Amino acid sequence: MPQPSYPIRPAPAPSVRPWAGTRLGGAGEQVGELWLAGPGSVVATDTGDRTLDDMAAELGEALVGSSGMTLLGPRFPLIVKLIDAGDWLSLQVHPDDALARDLYGPDALGKTEAWFVIDADPAGQLVTGPADDVGEEALRDAIAAGTASHRQCHHQPAVPGETLLIRAGTMHAIGPGAFVYEIEQPSDLTFRISDWGRPTGRTLHVAEALRALRPALRAEPAGSGFRLYGGALEVSEFRLELPDLAAPVDRHPGGRSCEIVTAIQGTLRVTGDGWSETLAPYETLVVPAAVDAYEVAGPADGIACVGRLP
Repeated sequence: MPQPSYPIRPAPAPSVRPWAGTRLGGAGEQVGELWLAGPGSVVATDTGDRTLDDMAAELGEALVGSSGMTLLGPRFPLIVKLIDAGDWLSLQVHPDDALARDLYGPDALGKTEAWFVIDADPAGQLVTGPADDVGEEALRDAIAAGTASHRQCHHQPAVPGETLLIRAGTMHAIGPGAFVYEIEQPSDLTFRISDWGRPTGRTLHVAEALRALRPALRAEPAGSGFRLYGGALEVSEFRLELPDLAAPVDRHPGGRSCEIVTAIQGTLRVTGDGWSETLAPYETLVVPAAVDAYEVAGPADGIACVGRLP
């Protein structure tokens, strides 16, 4: 078992999806998502493979921090993943915490998330809410009838370097050609509104989606040009930073939260007291909250994402 004063390197978990692009898998592989860190992420330890949730249950505040214990107790508090879309992801909505608990019990969580667009084809698009000219009644009627389509959706270009906050209840979808880093609550509750008529056999969740949907919500711009407005995106569920790597960056978890460090562009060096780790692009470290201080260094044009609790 790694000591809480040292970083943890979870094994990335590829997820095969029918809409996958070609950035994350080998020839012929349909890897649409690469899960980098989350409750079920596996870590090789001296005593065998453990999940991050197992480690949170054992290490408690030393791993997840005081914020983690307050928010969820000894559970791993975030999910970080990469999404590579070769086709449209389903049109979907996520529940908030209250609806998740009502449907699935007291330990269930909703899902607020954020997208950081790493790359996109010139024609790449995102659905970021209902179309402006579609009223709530018409939208709900289309969802109930199983006829919701692009006609009911607001589209905007997928622009590299932009960040969007997708609050629970927001209707959304990622379009073909978009490559996205996503940080979210540790929940995989997704209610599909439409699969665009594809014969995938995947279940739609009409009744649940109608309960979760908040038609007034739109994705909220949180950054552009590979920087975040105000230096960070912070909501009650998580905090995302894109530190400027022109000079080494000092980090101080301070016992408050673990930090999930992901290399996006360029090779990073993550160094603490008695340890140093190298991260190639798309590799991830979890730095426990008990680590007093560490440093992230990389090329001046490097890109790192650091996710944590607020």
